[in-house]
Amino acid sequence: MSALSESMIKQLALGYLKSYYRLRPRAFNSTLLTGLDMRGANDIKQDGFLRFTGDDGSVFTATFEATSFQTRDEILYKPRKRYTVMDGMAFAGLFLPCVLAISHLSGWYPLVGEDFFYRLLLLLGCIPLWVGIYFLLFYRLPRYRYIYAVEQFLQYHADERWVVYGYDVFENLPDKYRRELIRQCTRFGIGLVEITPQRKPHLVMAAGKAQNFVPRQPFQKWVTLQQWQQKAMAVAQRPWQRVKDALSHALMPVRSQYFRWFNRTYYAQWFLMGMGLLASVFFIRIEYLKIPVRFVQEDFYKKQVLQASSGRRVETEYFIIDAPIAGFFDTTYQPWLQKVNEEQFAEIIQTDGSEHADSIALPTARIVVSAAGEEMVSYYNCERFNNIHRRFFLVADTLFTTLPDAKETMSRWNDVGVNATAVWPPCLGGTGRGFLIFLDDLLTDSLQAYQLRDTLQLKMDSTWRKLEVMEWLPITSQ
Repeated sequence: MSALSESMIKQLALGYLKSYYRLRPRAFNSTLLTGLDMRGANDIKQDGFLRFTGDDGSVFTATFEATSFQTRDEILYKPRKRYTVMDGMAFAGLFLPCVLAISHLSGWYPLVGEDFFYRLLLLLGCIPLWVGIYFLLFYRLPRYRYIYAVEQFLQYHADERWVVYGYDVFENLPDKYRRELIRQCTRFGIGLVEITPQRKPHLVMAAGKAQNFVPRQPFQKWVTLQQWQQKAMAVAQRPWQRVKDALSHALMPVRSQYFRWFNRTYYAQWFLMGMGLLASVFFIRIEYLKIPVRFVQEDFYKKQVLQASSGRRVETEYFIIDAPIAGFFDTTYQPWLQKVNEEQFAEIIQTDGSEHADSIALPTARIVVSAAGEEMVSYYNCERFNNIHRRFFLVADTLFTTLPDAKETMSRWNDVGVNATAVWPPCLGGTGRGFLIFLDDLLTDSLQAYQLRDTLQLKMDSTWRKLEVMEWLPITSQ
Protein backbone atom coordinates (compact mmCIF):
# COMPACT_ATOMS: atom_id res chain seq x y z
CA MET A 1 0.00 0.00 0.00
CA SER A 2 1.33 3.45 -0.93
CA ALA A 3 2.66 5.76 1.78
CA LEU A 4 0.60 8.70 2.91
CA SER A 5 1.85 12.09 1.78
CA GLU A 6 1.67 15.12 4.06
CA SER A 7 -0.70 16.87 1.67
CA MET A 8 -3.12 13.94 1.82
CA ILE A 9 -2.94 13.86 5.63
CA LYS A 10 -3.77 17.58 5.76
CA GLN A 11 -6.91 17.10 3.66
CA LEU A 12 -8.06 14.12 5.72
CA ALA A 13 -7.32 15.96 8.99
CA LEU A 14 -9.25 19.05 7.94
CA GLY A 15 -12.27 16.96 6.93
CA TYR A 16 -12.14 15.06 10.21
CA LEU A 17 -12.04 18.22 12.33
CA LYS A 18 -14.97 19.72 10.40
CA SER A 19 -16.97 16.64 11.29
CA TYR A 20 -15.65 16.61 14.89
CA TYR A 21 -16.77 20.20 15.59
CA ARG A 22 -20.00 20.17 13.56
CA LEU A 23 -22.20 19.94 16.68
CA ARG A 24 -20.35 22.56 18.74
CA PRO A 25 -22.66 25.52 19.50
CA ARG A 26 -22.10 28.50 17.20
CA ALA A 27 -23.40 32.02 16.82
CA PHE A 28 -26.29 32.58 14.41
CA ASN A 29 -25.07 32.84 10.81
CA SER A 30 -21.49 32.12 11.97
CA THR A 31 -19.17 31.22 9.10
CA LEU A 32 -16.66 28.38 9.38
CA LEU A 33 -13.23 29.58 8.28
CA THR A 34 -10.59 26.99 7.34
CA GLY A 35 -7.11 27.08 5.84
CA LEU A 36 -3.95 25.11 5.15
CA ASP A 37 -0.24 25.96 5.28
CA MET A 38 -0.37 29.20 7.26
CA ARG A 39 2.72 31.00 8.55
CA GLY A 40 3.27 33.36 11.47
CA ALA A 41 6.09 35.27 13.14
CA ASN A 42 9.36 33.50 14.07
CA ASP A 43 8.73 30.97 11.28
CA ILE A 44 5.88 29.32 13.19
CA LYS A 45 3.58 27.37 10.88
CA GLN A 46 0.14 25.82 10.94
CA ASP A 47 -0.51 22.88 8.67
CA GLY A 48 -4.21 23.67 9.03
CA PHE A 49 -6.83 25.40 11.13
CA LEU A 50 -10.54 26.03 11.44
CA ARG A 51 -12.23 28.95 13.15
CA PHE A 52 -15.79 30.02 13.96
CA THR A 53 -17.68 32.21 16.43
CA GLY A 54 -19.24 30.40 19.38
CA ASP A 55 -22.65 31.07 20.82
CA ASP A 56 -21.06 33.20 23.56
CA GLY A 57 -19.52 35.53 20.97
CA SER A 58 -15.92 34.31 21.45
CA VAL A 59 -13.86 33.10 18.49
CA PHE A 60 -12.98 29.40 18.68
CA THR A 61 -9.77 28.28 16.95
CA ALA A 62 -8.47 24.77 16.43
CA THR A 63 -5.14 24.05 14.72
CA PHE A 64 -3.43 20.84 13.68
CA GLU A 65 -0.01 19.60 12.69
CA ALA A 66 0.06 16.95 9.94
CA THR A 67 3.00 14.53 9.89
CA SER A 68 3.87 11.95 7.24
CA PHE A 69 6.66 9.39 7.08
CA GLN A 70 8.91 11.96 5.34
CA THR A 71 8.38 14.58 8.06
CA ARG A 72 8.18 12.34 11.11
CA ASP A 73 11.08 14.15 12.77
CA GLU A 74 8.43 16.64 13.87
CA ILE A 75 6.90 14.19 16.36
CA LEU A 76 9.92 12.04 17.29
CA TYR A 77 11.57 13.29 20.45
CA LYS A 78 15.20 14.32 20.65
CA PRO A 79 17.23 15.17 23.75
CA ARG A 80 17.49 18.89 24.45
CA LYS A 81 21.15 19.00 25.38
CA ARG A 82 21.33 22.70 26.12
CA TYR A 83 18.45 22.40 28.57
CA THR A 84 20.28 19.55 30.30
CA VAL A 85 23.51 21.55 30.49
CA MET A 86 21.74 24.55 32.02
CA ASP A 87 20.14 22.34 34.67
CA GLY A 88 23.55 20.77 35.25
CA MET A 89 25.10 24.21 35.79
CA ALA A 90 22.36 25.09 38.27
CA PHE A 91 22.99 21.77 40.05
CA ALA A 92 26.76 22.40 40.19
CA GLY A 93 26.19 25.96 41.41
CA LEU A 94 24.19 24.67 44.38
CA PHE A 95 26.28 21.56 44.97
CA LEU A 96 29.49 23.57 45.53
CA PRO A 97 28.27 25.62 48.56
CA CYS A 98 26.59 22.50 49.97
CA VAL A 99 29.93 20.65 49.91
CA LEU A 100 31.68 23.59 51.60
CA ALA A 101 28.94 23.95 54.21
CA ILE A 102 29.04 20.26 55.13
CA SER A 103 32.84 20.30 55.35
CA HIS A 104 32.75 23.37 57.62
CA LEU A 105 30.18 21.77 59.91
CA SER A 106 32.42 18.72 60.21
CA GLY A 107 35.42 20.92 61.09
CA TRP A 108 37.28 20.41 57.81
CA TYR A 109 38.40 23.39 55.71
CA PRO A 110 39.61 21.98 52.38
CA LEU A 111 41.00 25.28 51.05
CA VAL A 112 42.98 26.38 54.10
CA GLY A 113 46.69 26.20 53.41
CA GLU A 114 49.58 28.15 51.95
CA ASP A 115 48.47 26.89 48.50
CA PHE A 116 44.97 28.36 48.99
CA PHE A 117 44.56 29.63 45.44
CA TYR A 118 45.79 26.36 43.94
CA ARG A 119 43.21 24.43 45.97
CA LEU A 120 40.53 26.94 44.99
CA LEU A 121 41.42 26.44 41.32
CA LEU A 122 41.08 22.68 41.72
CA LEU A 123 37.70 23.09 43.44
CA LEU A 124 36.38 25.36 40.68
CA GLY A 125 37.77 22.95 38.11
CA CYS A 126 35.39 20.32 39.50
CA ILE A 127 32.36 22.34 38.38
CA PRO A 128 32.57 21.23 34.69
CA LEU A 129 33.04 17.68 35.96
CA TRP A 130 29.83 17.89 38.02
CA VAL A 131 27.97 19.35 35.03
CA GLY A 132 29.21 16.45 32.88
CA ILE A 133 28.16 13.89 35.49
CA TYR A 134 24.70 15.45 35.70
CA PHE A 135 24.41 15.38 31.91
CA LEU A 136 25.38 11.71 31.66
CA LEU A 137 23.04 10.67 34.45
CA PHE A 138 19.93 12.66 33.56
CA TYR A 139 19.86 13.69 29.90
CA ARG A 140 17.56 10.73 29.14
CA LEU A 141 14.88 11.96 31.55
CA PRO A 142 11.47 12.89 30.07
CA ARG A 143 12.11 16.48 31.16
CA TYR A 144 14.67 16.86 28.36
CA ARG A 145 12.74 15.17 25.54
CA TYR A 146 11.93 17.69 22.84
CA ILE A 147 9.16 17.18 20.29
CA TYR A 148 9.04 19.89 17.65
CA ALA A 149 5.29 19.67 16.94
CA VAL A 150 4.39 19.93 20.63
CA GLU A 151 6.85 22.76 21.22
CA GLN A 152 5.45 24.71 18.29
CA PHE A 153 1.93 24.53 19.74
CA LEU A 154 3.26 26.28 22.86
CA GLN A 155 4.39 29.31 20.84
CA TYR A 156 0.94 30.68 19.96
CA HIS A 157 -2.65 30.70 21.18
CA ALA A 158 -5.26 28.19 20.00
CA ASP A 159 -8.25 26.84 21.87
CA GLU A 160 -7.53 23.25 20.86
CA ARG A 161 -4.54 21.66 19.12
CA TRP A 162 -4.21 18.38 17.23
CA VAL A 163 -1.44 16.18 15.92
CA VAL A 164 -2.47 14.08 12.92
CA TYR A 165 0.01 11.45 11.68
CA GLY A 166 0.09 8.61 9.22
CA TYR A 167 0.00 4.96 10.18
CA ASP A 168 3.55 4.42 8.89
CA VAL A 169 5.23 7.17 10.97
CA PHE A 170 6.32 4.82 13.78
CA GLU A 171 7.23 1.85 11.58
CA ASN A 172 10.56 0.22 12.43
CA LEU A 173 10.97 2.49 15.46
CA PRO A 174 11.05 1.61 19.17
CA ASP A 175 7.73 2.05 20.92
CA LYS A 176 9.28 4.65 23.25
CA TYR A 177 8.77 7.37 20.62
CA ARG A 178 5.04 6.72 20.41
CA ARG A 179 4.71 6.55 24.20
CA GLU A 180 6.56 9.85 24.63
CA LEU A 181 4.31 11.58 22.07
CA ILE A 182 1.22 10.36 23.91
CA ARG A 183 2.70 11.44 27.26
CA GLN A 184 3.42 14.99 26.14
CA CYS A 185 0.09 15.33 24.32
CA THR A 186 -1.68 14.19 27.49
CA ARG A 187 0.29 16.71 29.55
CA PHE A 188 -0.54 19.67 27.29
CA GLY A 189 -4.07 18.64 26.24
CA ILE A 190 -3.20 18.02 22.58
CA GLY A 191 -5.43 15.70 20.56
CA LEU A 192 -4.04 12.77 18.57
CA VAL A 193 -5.46 11.35 15.34
CA GLU A 194 -3.93 8.50 13.34
CA ILE A 195 -4.67 8.03 9.63
CA THR A 196 -5.10 4.31 8.95
CA PRO A 197 -3.91 2.48 5.79
CA GLN A 198 -7.52 2.72 4.55
CA ARG A 199 -7.24 6.58 4.72
CA LYS A 200 -9.62 6.71 7.66
CA PRO A 201 -8.97 9.02 10.65
CA HIS A 202 -8.75 7.13 13.95
CA LEU A 203 -9.14 9.13 17.17
CA VAL A 204 -6.36 8.22 19.62
CA MET A 205 -6.93 10.97 22.17
CA ALA A 206 -9.27 13.98 22.19
CA ALA A 207 -7.96 17.50 22.65
CA GLY A 208 -8.58 19.53 25.78
CA LYS A 209 -8.85 23.26 26.30
CA ALA A 210 -5.37 24.74 26.06
CA GLN A 211 -5.86 27.18 28.93
CA ASN A 212 -6.39 24.25 31.28
CA PHE A 213 -2.90 22.90 30.57
CA VAL A 214 -0.44 25.67 29.63
CA PRO A 215 -0.27 29.44 30.19
CA ARG A 216 -2.09 31.54 27.63
CA GLN A 217 0.15 32.28 24.66
CA PRO A 218 0.06 35.39 22.41
CA PHE A 219 -2.07 35.50 19.30
CA GLN A 220 -0.27 35.21 15.98
CA LYS A 221 -0.99 37.11 12.81
CA TRP A 222 -1.18 34.36 10.19
CA VAL A 223 -0.60 34.65 6.43
CA THR A 224 -0.76 32.08 3.66
CA LEU A 225 2.33 30.24 2.46
CA GLN A 226 2.36 32.24 -0.78
CA GLN A 227 2.21 35.55 1.11
CA TRP A 228 4.97 34.37 3.38
CA GLN A 229 7.22 33.54 0.45
CA GLN A 230 6.58 36.95 -1.10
CA LYS A 231 7.47 38.65 2.17
CA ALA A 232 10.65 36.61 2.43
CA MET A 233 11.68 37.58 -1.13
CA ALA A 234 11.15 41.26 -0.32
CA VAL A 235 13.88 41.18 2.35
CA ALA A 236 16.13 38.71 0.61
CA GLN A 237 18.30 41.44 -0.90
CA ARG A 238 19.35 42.94 2.42
CA PRO A 239 23.09 42.36 3.14
CA TRP A 240 22.57 40.69 6.50
CA GLN A 241 19.78 38.52 5.10
CA ARG A 242 22.09 37.31 2.33
CA VAL A 243 24.66 36.29 4.96
CA LYS A 244 22.01 34.41 6.96
CA ASP A 245 20.74 32.66 3.83
CA ALA A 246 24.27 31.62 2.87
CA LEU A 247 24.91 30.25 6.37
CA SER A 248 21.58 28.42 6.39
CA HIS A 249 22.35 26.87 3.03
CA ALA A 250 25.79 25.73 4.24
CA LEU A 251 24.27 24.05 7.30
CA MET A 252 21.45 22.39 5.39
CA PRO A 253 23.27 19.04 4.84
CA VAL A 254 23.82 18.55 8.58
CA ARG A 255 20.35 19.44 9.85
CA SER A 256 16.87 18.16 9.30
CA GLN A 257 14.72 20.11 6.88
CA TYR A 258 11.67 19.58 9.07
CA PHE A 259 13.19 20.19 12.48
CA ARG A 260 14.29 23.26 14.48
CA TRP A 261 14.64 24.39 18.10
CA PHE A 262 12.45 26.98 19.72
CA ASN A 263 14.37 29.16 22.19
CA ARG A 264 13.63 28.83 25.86
CA THR A 265 14.40 31.12 28.76
CA TYR A 266 16.39 29.83 31.73
CA TYR A 267 15.54 32.38 34.41
CA ALA A 268 15.18 29.75 37.15
CA GLN A 269 18.55 28.18 36.33
CA TRP A 270 20.34 31.56 36.26
CA PHE A 271 18.74 32.50 39.58
CA LEU A 272 19.88 29.25 41.23
CA MET A 273 23.39 29.67 39.83
CA GLY A 274 23.52 33.22 41.21
CA MET A 275 22.39 32.10 44.65
CA GLY A 276 24.93 29.28 44.61
CA LEU A 277 27.69 31.71 43.61
CA LEU A 278 26.90 34.08 46.49
CA ALA A 279 26.83 31.21 48.98
CA SER A 280 30.14 29.86 47.61
CA VAL A 281 31.81 33.28 47.95
CA PHE A 282 30.64 33.40 51.58
CA PHE A 283 32.17 30.02 52.45
CA ILE A 284 35.36 30.66 50.44
CA ARG A 285 35.90 33.91 52.33
CA ILE A 286 35.59 32.04 55.63
CA GLU A 287 38.39 29.72 54.53
CA TYR A 288 40.49 32.60 53.19
CA LEU A 289 40.45 34.26 56.61
CA LYS A 290 41.83 31.04 58.13
CA ILE A 291 44.94 30.91 55.94
CA PRO A 292 47.91 30.42 58.33
CA VAL A 293 50.38 32.49 56.27
CA ARG A 294 49.62 35.37 53.94
CA PHE A 295 51.98 37.11 51.57
CA VAL A 296 50.89 40.67 50.89
CA GLN A 297 52.16 43.31 48.53
CA GLU A 298 54.42 45.76 50.35
CA ASP A 299 52.85 48.95 48.93
CA PHE A 300 49.35 47.67 49.67
CA TYR A 301 50.38 46.69 53.20
CA LYS A 302 51.86 50.14 53.93
CA LYS A 303 48.72 51.85 52.66
CA GLN A 304 46.53 49.54 54.75
CA VAL A 305 48.56 50.22 57.91
CA LEU A 306 48.41 53.99 57.39
CA GLN A 307 44.65 53.88 56.91
CA ALA A 308 44.21 51.73 60.03
CA SER A 309 46.33 54.06 62.16
CA SER A 310 44.63 57.27 61.03
CA GLY A 311 41.74 56.89 63.47
CA ARG A 312 43.75 55.73 66.49
CA ARG A 313 44.89 57.89 69.38
CA VAL A 314 48.63 58.36 69.59
CA GLU A 315 50.36 57.36 72.81
CA THR A 316 51.99 60.09 74.88
CA GLU A 317 55.58 60.95 74.05
CA TYR A 318 57.07 59.68 77.30
CA PHE A 319 56.39 56.13 76.07
CA ILE A 320 59.14 56.57 73.48
CA ILE A 321 61.53 55.23 76.14
CA ASP A 322 60.82 52.10 78.13
CA ALA A 323 58.81 52.23 81.34
CA PRO A 324 60.74 52.80 84.57
CA ILE A 325 61.66 49.76 86.59
CA ALA A 326 62.28 49.27 90.29
CA GLY A 327 62.75 46.48 92.74
CA PHE A 328 59.76 44.21 93.17
CA PHE A 329 59.22 45.20 96.81
CA ASP A 330 60.93 48.58 96.61
CA THR A 331 58.98 51.27 98.51
CA THR A 332 61.46 54.14 98.20
CA TYR A 333 59.62 55.75 95.29
CA GLN A 334 56.39 57.74 95.43
CA PRO A 335 54.03 58.76 92.59
CA TRP A 336 54.60 62.25 91.19
CA LEU A 337 50.90 63.00 90.88
CA GLN A 338 48.26 62.02 93.40
CA LYS A 339 44.67 62.43 92.12
CA VAL A 340 41.63 62.96 94.33
CA ASN A 341 39.83 59.76 95.47
CA GLU A 342 42.62 57.52 94.20
CA GLU A 343 44.23 56.60 97.50
CA GLN A 344 44.70 53.06 96.26
CA PHE A 345 47.61 54.31 94.14
CA ALA A 346 49.55 55.70 97.07
CA GLU A 347 52.12 52.91 96.89
CA ILE A 348 52.45 52.75 93.11
CA ILE A 349 55.80 53.95 91.76
CA GLN A 350 55.72 56.56 88.98
CA THR A 351 59.03 58.01 87.77
CA ASP A 352 61.29 58.00 84.75
CA GLY A 353 64.42 57.55 86.86
CA SER A 354 65.98 60.85 85.72
CA GLU A 355 67.70 63.42 87.90
CA HIS A 356 64.95 65.94 87.16
CA ALA A 357 62.03 63.68 87.96
CA ASP A 358 60.59 66.26 90.32
CA SER A 359 60.06 68.65 87.39
CA ILE A 360 58.02 66.15 85.35
CA ALA A 361 54.25 65.92 85.93
CA LEU A 362 53.18 62.38 84.98
CA PRO A 363 49.84 60.67 85.66
CA THR A 364 49.60 58.06 88.38
CA ALA A 365 50.59 54.55 87.26
CA ARG A 366 47.78 52.01 87.19
CA ILE A 367 49.48 48.87 85.85
CA VAL A 368 52.22 46.75 87.43
CA VAL A 369 53.95 44.11 85.28
CA SER A 370 56.35 41.41 86.46
CA ALA A 371 58.44 39.18 84.22
CA ALA A 372 58.99 35.54 85.13
CA GLY A 373 62.31 34.91 86.86
CA GLU A 374 63.18 38.60 87.35
CA GLU A 375 63.26 40.67 90.52
CA MET A 376 62.16 43.84 88.71
CA VAL A 377 58.73 45.21 87.87
CA SER A 378 57.51 47.85 85.35
CA TYR A 379 54.86 50.49 85.94
CA TYR A 380 52.49 51.92 83.30
CA ASN A 381 49.30 53.92 83.06
CA CYS A 382 46.13 53.13 81.06
CA GLU A 383 47.48 54.60 77.81
CA ARG A 384 48.87 51.16 77.05
CA PHE A 385 45.33 49.86 76.45
CA ASN A 386 43.90 52.78 74.47
CA ASN A 387 44.29 51.11 71.06
CA ILE A 388 42.38 47.93 71.80
CA HIS A 389 39.48 47.93 69.31
CA ARG A 390 38.13 44.40 69.55
CA ARG A 391 36.96 42.10 72.29
CA PHE A 392 39.69 40.26 74.18
CA PHE A 393 40.11 37.57 76.80
CA LEU A 394 42.42 37.14 79.77
CA VAL A 395 43.14 34.45 82.37
CA ALA A 396 42.24 36.09 85.70
CA ASP A 397 43.54 35.05 89.12
CA THR A 398 42.29 37.37 91.90
CA LEU A 399 40.97 40.90 92.46
CA PHE A 400 42.87 42.60 95.37
CA THR A 401 41.99 45.86 97.09
CA THR A 402 45.59 46.85 97.87
CA LEU A 403 48.78 46.77 95.91
CA PRO A 404 50.91 44.82 98.48
CA ASP A 405 48.49 41.89 98.33
CA ALA A 406 48.60 42.00 94.55
CA LYS A 407 52.43 42.03 94.59
CA GLU A 408 52.46 39.02 96.90
CA THR A 409 50.41 36.96 94.45
CA MET A 410 52.48 38.21 91.50
CA SER A 411 55.59 37.08 93.35
CA ARG A 412 54.19 33.54 93.70
CA TRP A 413 53.55 33.39 89.95
CA ASN A 414 57.01 34.82 89.36
CA ASP A 415 58.51 31.91 91.30
CA VAL A 416 56.82 29.32 89.03
CA GLY A 417 57.93 31.09 85.84
CA VAL A 418 54.69 32.83 84.82
CA ASN A 419 54.32 36.48 83.83
CA ALA A 420 51.72 38.32 85.89
CA THR A 421 50.14 41.76 85.65
CA ALA A 422 48.20 43.80 88.22
CA VAL A 423 45.84 46.22 86.53
CA TRP A 424 43.23 48.73 87.65
CA PRO A 425 39.93 47.30 86.17
CA PRO A 426 38.85 50.57 84.47
CA CYS A 427 42.01 50.35 82.35
CA LEU A 428 40.43 47.31 80.70
CA GLY A 429 37.04 48.93 80.30
CA GLY A 430 35.57 47.68 83.57
CA THR A 431 34.55 49.34 86.85
CA GLY A 432 35.59 49.18 90.49
CA ARG A 433 38.67 49.63 92.66
CA GLY A 434 41.66 47.51 93.46
CA PHE A 435 43.94 45.44 91.24
CA LEU A 436 43.01 42.51 89.02
CA ILE A 437 45.76 39.92 88.56
CA PHE A 438 45.86 38.34 85.09
CA LEU A 439 48.47 35.95 83.71
CA ASP A 440 50.56 35.91 80.58
CA ASP A 441 49.07 38.27 77.96
CA LEU A 442 45.77 39.50 76.53
CA LEU A 443 44.26 37.10 73.99
CA THR A 444 41.76 37.64 71.15
CA ASP A 445 40.79 33.97 70.80
CA SER A 446 38.63 32.40 73.50
CA LEU A 447 39.88 28.89 72.65
CA GLN A 448 43.48 29.92 73.27
CA ALA A 449 42.43 31.58 76.51
CA TYR A 450 40.83 28.37 77.84
CA GLN A 451 43.85 26.32 76.75
CA LEU A 452 46.15 28.74 78.59
CA ARG A 453 43.98 28.58 81.70
CA ASP A 454 44.12 24.76 81.75
CA THR A 455 47.91 24.84 81.34
CA LEU A 456 48.43 27.37 84.14
CA GLN A 457 46.01 25.57 86.44
CA LEU A 458 48.45 22.66 86.52
CA LYS A 459 51.14 24.97 87.98
CA MET A 460 48.96 25.89 90.98
CA ASP A 461 48.82 24.02 94.28
CA SER A 462 45.66 23.20 96.17
CA THR A 463 45.75 26.43 98.21
CA TRP A 464 45.32 28.67 95.17
CA ARG A 465 41.94 29.62 93.81
CA LYS A 466 40.61 28.37 90.47
CA LEU A 467 41.58 30.47 87.46
CA GLU A 468 38.88 32.03 85.29
CA VAL A 469 38.66 33.26 81.70
CA MET A 470 37.21 36.77 81.49
CA GLU A 471 35.90 38.46 78.36
CA TRP A 472 36.23 42.25 77.90
CA LEU A 473 34.69 44.55 75.30
CA PRO A 474 36.77 47.00 73.20
CA ILE A 475 38.09 50.00 75.08
CA THR A 476 36.84 53.21 73.49
CA SER A 477 38.00 55.83 75.97
CA GLN A 478 39.82 56.19 79.26
